[in-house]
Amino acid sequence: MDKIILDIVPLTRIPLTRNQSFSYLYDRELPAGTLVSIPLFHRNVEGIVLGNRPDFPRLGNIHPVKYAEGVPASQVFNRVKLKKINKVLEENFLDEKQLELAKFISEYYISPLGIVMKGFVPKRTKARNTEHIARNIKKKEIKLTKEQQKAVEEITKSYKLPPKADQPRAEKTKSYLLFGPASSGKTEVYIHSILELKKKNPELQFLILLPELTLTPQAIERYGEYFKPEEIAVINSKISKGQFYANWQKIKSGEAKIIIGSRMAVFLPFKKLGLIVIDEEQDMSFKQWDMNPRYDARTVAEKLAEFHNCPIVIGSATPRIETYYQALNKKFKLLKLSKLKIPNTSYIIPDTKTEIIDMKKERWINPPAGGYSPISKKLQAEIAYALKNNLQTILFINRQGMSSFSICADCKTVLKCPRCDRALVYDEKGNYRCLHCSYQTSITPQCSKCHGIIFKNIGLGTQKVEREINELFPGAKTARIDTQALKEKNYQEKIYQEFKDKKIDILIGTQMISKGWDLPDLALVGIIDGDGMLSLPDFSAYERAFQHILQVAGRVSRPGAKFPGQVVIQTFNPEKNIFKKIAGREIEKFYQVELVERKSLKFPPYSKIIKLVFQDLFLKKVEKETERVYSALKKNKNISVSEPQNAFVPKIRGRFRRQIVLKSTAKNIPEETIRILKALPAGWIIDVDPISIL
Repeated sequence: MDKIILDIVPLTRIPLTRNQSFSYLYDRELPAGTLVSIPLFHRNVEGIVLGNRPDFPRLGNIHPVKYAEGVPASQVFNRVKLKKINKVLEENFLDEKQLELAKFISEYYISPLGIVMKGFVPKRTKARNTEHIARNIKKKEIKLTKEQQKAVEEITKSYKLPPKADQPRAEKTKSYLLFGPASSGKTEVYIHSILELKKKNPELQFLILLPELTLTPQAIERYGEYFKPEEIAVINSKISKGQFYANWQKIKSGEAKIIIGSRMAVFLPFKKLGLIVIDEEQDMSFKQWDMNPRYDARTVAEKLAEFHNCPIVIGSATPRIETYYQALNKKFKLLKLSKLKIPNTSYIIPDTKTEIIDMKKERWINPPAGGYSPISKKLQAEIAYALKNNLQTILFINRQGMSSFSICADCKTVLKCPRCDRALVYDEKGNYRCLHCSYQTSITPQCSKCHGIIFKNIGLGTQKVEREINELFPGAKTARIDTQALKEKNYQEKIYQEFKDKKIDILIGTQMISKGWDLPDLALVGIIDGDGMLSLPDFSAYERAFQHILQVAGRVSRPGAKFPGQVVIQTFNPEKNIFKKIAGREIEKFYQVELVERKSLKFPPYSKIIKLVFQDLFLKKVEKETERVYSALKKNKNISVSEPQNAFVPKIRGRFRRQIVLKSTAKNIPEETIRILKALPAGWIIDVDPISIL
């Protein structure tokens, strides 16, 4: 029987300098996308078939382990004896669009193809419970405003049925920026666009990307009003592997129509996509920054929409500056929404009142008789008023723990993690822990310099604010939501439901509470530390602070409100322009100022950035290697290359870290530079379009 040579991508890391696929023998052709088990050196791994070729006479009997597996699929020498695949696990496991998307991610983010494809392959295991996450919920009758209706019509008319194989591709995919303040009805636009598209073609599927797990319960509830439970599938890292695979199969078969997912949902085997929605698009959680592939789901979703020839809608009250710039330059069509009226009435939701509190007066000029509190007198009064009137409060501080850092009471040395060279955070349990690794001290740590055992905690965190609130308002029901709290299973669903059911009076949290939740009894938002996010030496620091504060402030601009909500911003720098822009909701004016500054400094959207980080256990090796790569990169005059410098966190988990930042004003990075990046040895991290240059 004639043999077939299969070109297969092993689902493991292969150096970028080598071909990413390998050649194996089989007795018949297998479709591209087939999942197989293959021998690779001294182990067995899974792989994905890319293509087939007829076998040809090969001479010699060279041991395959030594030669064959290192031979690129495109250069099979006739002297090599190829290995056979172990087993066919499933034919047509991935489809053509998924294979093309994986290749795009690998090339764009300069990441090994096997590592990229691994994200497309779920663990195949049975779910213990296959019950539906969504519930049948009574549908609310909502009459769309003229703006909402116009947006729905614009989005739905852009959908074209995919062309047949022998026909040219239809016109370019339409992309939209749905730009409107909190509670302007963006979700209603998404839902009614889906309803209209389902009328055109009942077989269509729809992807709703969410940045935070905390938004999932509300999304299930909102979409559950209009779609059957069996039509809705949820995909994120918190569901079990069995449930993930069960939902994956429902999506592949076309049974699941509404897919609500986190960034990983772009890898799913969609059958017929009719619309992609990226909600709260400004959120940095759409970028995978801590492991390969370091992809951005927003960029990948645009390519996915192109492959499926479907529209994509990017929604936000505070879009990224890059997105806003693209809308100004017509890459995205801008669809604007205004503040909503109360449903079935002519009553417009009142404007939120924003007050900026000068904390210098609270701390030094007119300190309270009982001593300084991180909760200002004004904010205390507003919390008391809300509690008295059975209304709810959110307190926002973008930092965990009981403090920012701690210093020795005797010699003032900062207590640091011995593995990460980063200040430890005091925990409510009485020890100090590192936010970058698993290190934590006993309840009696020692100063590394003088061996003192008494430390003074400096700054604020969610736990400290929670303790302060419990002391000021002992009768209030409080809860906290941050990364530490979310380690508890189903914690986000529990908190959302309890806050919605008014079992919680005051919710203290980080950016996880700054977006998406619609809470009709929320009357007050307090920004505990308005300055904390502005202190980072990063080009996007002000943008991020502006977005976080406006997003959390938007939670009180809610349908059903009969009085204006209150936002209190505490700051030691009330004169800063950013706080005035926030108070006046001057979003576009803020963006215009930021765009001018970024253009002068050649930062995105006026340039493309790649951050390179090298890490190793030995500092001298790190310094030598980063200097070597810097010398090679700076020879290309078409890009700007920063000199090697310590990363913002110079040591993590015992590894020293230095970084180089590349900046290019050209649309594409020069090929010469790409070749250097692909040849980087182990220890280097390549981050294309990083969320930060720190």
